[in-house]
Amino acid sequence: MTQPRMQWKPNALYDVRRSGPVVAAVDGLASRIAAAAGDGFEWSSMQGQRRPQGRWRAIVYAKTYAARRKNANENTLVRVLGSVR
Repeated sequence: MTQPRMQWKPNALYDVRRSGPVVAAVDGLASRIAAAAGDGFEWSSMQGQRRPQGRWRAIVYAKTYAARRKNANENTLVRVLGSVR
């Protein structure tokens, strides 16, 4: 029996990485982490450069001075990261 031939579409994986369910999953996790961290923490997301992957990524960061200070003293983002699913 012959093996089926697979033909890759050049943009297929790039398109999957920016599809609705992937973006929703990444954004949802980032928003839950920011909410669990408390006031002053925000998040943003974007698609990375295409070298070659172009993965969708999100960051959670301390926006206010009080949040930066809280994170520096208590490692808030590190502690929250393990507790959010």
